[in-house]
Amino acid sequence: MPCFVPDNDNRKTRVVQLGAEAQEFLFEAQKDYAAFQDLLTVVNGQITNTYKEAGFKPPGTTSIDIVKATHVDDGSIVVDVAKILADISGFVGTLKYLIPGAIRAMVSTGVLAETTAGRILANFTIPLIDREVTITLGDVAGSIIGGLASGIAIVGSDLAIDGIEGAIDRHKLRTAINQAFPLRAGTRLSQKKAATLLESLRAVKTTLDALSGSGVPPTESIIQKSITKDVAQAIVKCQSITATTVAAELRQLDVSNDSWTHEDPSK
Repeated sequence: MPCFVPDNDNRKTRVVQLGAEAQEFLFEAQKDYAAFQDLLTVVNGQITNTYKEAGFKPPGTTSIDIVKATHVDDGSIVVDVAKILADISGFVGTLKYLIPGAIRAMVSTGVLAETTAGRILANFTIPLIDREVTITLGDVAGSIIGGLASGIAIVGSDLAIDGIEGAIDRHKLRTAINQAFPLRAGTRLSQKKAATLLESLRAVKTTLDALSGSGVPPTESIIQKSITKDVAQAIVKCQSITATTVAAELRQLDVSNDSWTHEDPSK
């Protein structure tokens, strides 16, 4: 009789689940990045107009590379950040959390090949509770960048679960879980922080709308304090989103989904 290898079906299910959730977070990050990029152009224009209407010289703008240290044939992605925003402690550094969404957007529009995207994201590290891991990890993570569920190449094949073959499959599936688990945590952490950046710009736009519609020319100090207040609050909120809080959120998600978590690399 062949030696039955238990739980391979559960392992397959777990790999697909982890990959699907990481993929969902990555697509959300892509949408957040696109919205941030569009809104940033509007906000920069509003800041300039607000200063001009009040009779003051507008602040300059600074080009910030979202994707750094990469070699993309048609140039790097840059965003223009008004100097008044760039000067706020923590804002520029937090922009790194837009990287996954930016890369996913480039892949979806054909600007980047999946293999190039994988190399770029391999240089982007995210903090986990006990270590830093790259946002992409091997072939499993690479398949997510291309828009596939993690481990689809493994789970989609007709795997046996008997004897030696079953033991080999168990090893492959465990490896896939070990890769997909931190990837899910990393994409969620990045997406939540990126969403907070987007919220901060929306708040700035609302403030600028109010200043413009007040009918009373504000002082330069009022303009600056009004803008920085909104962004500063968002930075504080962003700092409260940590690897620990995301891990707790994902544990609760697993509980609510009645997920099989017996071989997750951390609990």
